[in-house]
Amino acid sequence: MRATLRFLILDDFDPETGELALRMAIQPGAEPGLELLRLRLHLGRPGNHLEPLRRELRTHVQMPMPSFWEYGLKVIIHALEEELTDPDGRNSLRYLWVKTQILHPTDPARSTLNHPVAQQVEVFRDWARKLDQEGQAIRAAEILDRLLMVAPRDVASLAYLASFFRSQGMAEEMVNVAERWTRAEPDRLEAKLRLGEGFLALGKPQEARAAFEIVLKTQPLHLLAHLGMAQALGFLGGNPFPHLDAAQELDAAATTSVLQETFDYRVLNPPEGDRVHALEDLPDLLGISGGEVEDLTHRLGLPMGQDGRVHESELARWVGVMNRYALLPSGLHWSAPTPRHLPELI
Repeated sequence: MRATLRFLILDDFDPETGELALRMAIQPGAEPGLELLRLRLHLGRPGNHLEPLRRELRTHVQMPMPSFWEYGLKVIIHALEEELTDPDGRNSLRYLWVKTQILHPTDPARSTLNHPVAQQVEVFRDWARKLDQEGQAIRAAEILDRLLMVAPRDVASLAYLASFFRSQGMAEEMVNVAERWTRAEPDRLEAKLRLGEGFLALGKPQEARAAFEIVLKTQPLHLLAHLGMAQALGFLGGNPFPHLDAAQELDAAATTSVLQETFDYRVLNPPEGDRVHALEDLPDLLGISGGEVEDLTHRLGLPMGQDGRVHESELARWVGVMNRYALLPSGLHWSAPTPRHLPELI
């Protein structure tokens, strides 16, 4: 099956070099996915500015330049070259509009050129919807990022991007989008939840705790907020069990899965005087074999440091969770050594 052209998307314009960066999206034959070919057109020089694109089309798809692409690019290039000759030209911020241009090979209605902002938003949304339906989540997210350039408070796009970055483990990007989403929809609990999850991933438990508190004040029975709050409190050295108990009551299977697979038993700032145990001490402390210690480290998150040592505060928390929620066939024996120096009572 012959390859087809999907769209042409403009990426950037550098007024200092006169380079217009763009990508051509090709649907290869019967294969799923998209192939995006990058190229640059050099403006402000003699010759045919569109020749590099014509050459790529001949090489990769054996097609002539679509007439609408030629028309659209000539309009855009003319506008850019006029700007370059303006006394106030060569300001990169004035060329951000280049990134808001996407051109369909034949259909002006599916292109953003010459449309008002509201229609450009719908063009981008339609492209993102179709790409998402085709399993092209990364491409859909990129299109929605362009949409937000013309409609920064579009909550549907912000919600999609927050979920996309969450699925990709891109915490910093998720926090950035969730903060924008929260400003656009202050009462949207899902935005606060994404914000809290992102802060947890970035190691900012205080900020995460504040986000989860807002969710729980409105929805006291929110499972993910209880799990998030338990994680934030655990990082801070606080007591996660009330929130873990609530989550267990709401959905025991989901809570067990989190505690076994993704819950982080570290304390980010261990208390002063917290003892550290070596790997060889753990079998006696826990009443299990050395092989079982290694298995539990990999399988159930026993919080072992890279040096093979574990803080007692983290070990005690982990043992407490394992025993409290019966995550092991039998309970662990916990016999922490008596401290040589007892803390002063206040």
